[in-house]
Amino acid sequence: MAQACEKTLTLEEISVSGYEKIIRVLNPEVGLHAIICIHSSVIGPTLGGIRIYPYPNEEIALKDVMRLAKAMTYKSLLSECSWGGGKAVIIADPKVDKTKELLSAFAEAVHQLKGEYICAEDVGCSPEDVLLISKTTPYVVGLPHEKSSGNPAIFTAWGTFRGIQSALKKIYNSSDLEGRKIAIQGIGTVGFELARLLFWAGAHLIISDLDQKRCLELQQLTGAVILSTEEILKAECDVLAPCAMGGILNSRTIPLLRCLAVAGCANNQLLNDSDADELASRGILYAPDFIINAGGLINVSLELEAEGYSPIRARNRVNRIYDQLMVIYKIAEQNRFSTHRAALSFGDYRLKYQIGKRIEPPYFHHASM
Repeated sequence: MAQACEKTLTLEEISVSGYEKIIRVLNPEVGLHAIICIHSSVIGPTLGGIRIYPYPNEEIALKDVMRLAKAMTYKSLLSECSWGGGKAVIIADPKVDKTKELLSAFAEAVHQLKGEYICAEDVGCSPEDVLLISKTTPYVVGLPHEKSSGNPAIFTAWGTFRGIQSALKKIYNSSDLEGRKIAIQGIGTVGFELARLLFWAGAHLIISDLDQKRCLELQQLTGAVILSTEEILKAECDVLAPCAMGGILNSRTIPLLRCLAVAGCANNQLLNDSDADELASRGILYAPDFIINAGGLINVSLELEAEGYSPIRARNRVNRIYDQLMVIYKIAEQNRFSTHRAALSFGDYRLKYQIGKRIEPPYFHHASM
């Protein structure tokens, strides 16, 4: 099924079992090739970021957006945000191909879905980009103005910080970060903020990123040890915090790990679900990524509540990530299976019985500005 929109914009559905709706979005005039993926709207309208990335082909992009959208379903379920799981990817190099025309065409595609999918910033897509998108459609959050929450990075970082504390509590029976070694793989916007939080809590930092200039800047601020992108996974540390792209935990890399726990903000850290079993068999505690990195979702979702956004309510709700992870660790221990399986099982239970199903519709306060 295809429907023509303005100029050469087309929306074409791709049928994939287990997903409610996947849409290929094309506009050759502006170089737009995107995929919007709606995994589940059982609990509420779907909400998820826009990832702009130069995927080699559509097949790889489709696989990534499906994994990301499904993770958003569980992220919302376990953070009790009452949203469905959705995600979008735009196949483009954000440094070269991202234009006003491309973003506007994508915004028109989002608008055509009439609120089935609400978008936000993600890798390659900035708050300024979503502000531009909001000129075409109200179905967007994370805007840099007084009616919205702006860049959610600090809330994602704070949730990850609290998740690292939960891992330390489970391992050492103390959440104190003083003197603990934390290895951060990837110091993008969230990773950088996380490093600063950890520094002020007394942690010893080990960092790695492809951007050496950024590494040196963070080293100047925190005294962090810089390792290559190959060596960071082998670093002897208390906690490894993956904060870059997904699939970093797999059959090749897990045997290299010299950490006691993995707790980071990257999405889809496991290449396969079975990799969580391998971590557990090696005695490495894993904080499921779709719980520990939910701070950004929690933050932006509050924009859509009737009473409007509140940073204090956002902070207090993000703080609960610590307690949610402690529950997951306990479930996993009692049932003798991985923390990843425990989190999925808990999410499946909430989905099956529609626990937390949204009753009130979203309020798009910024649309009236």
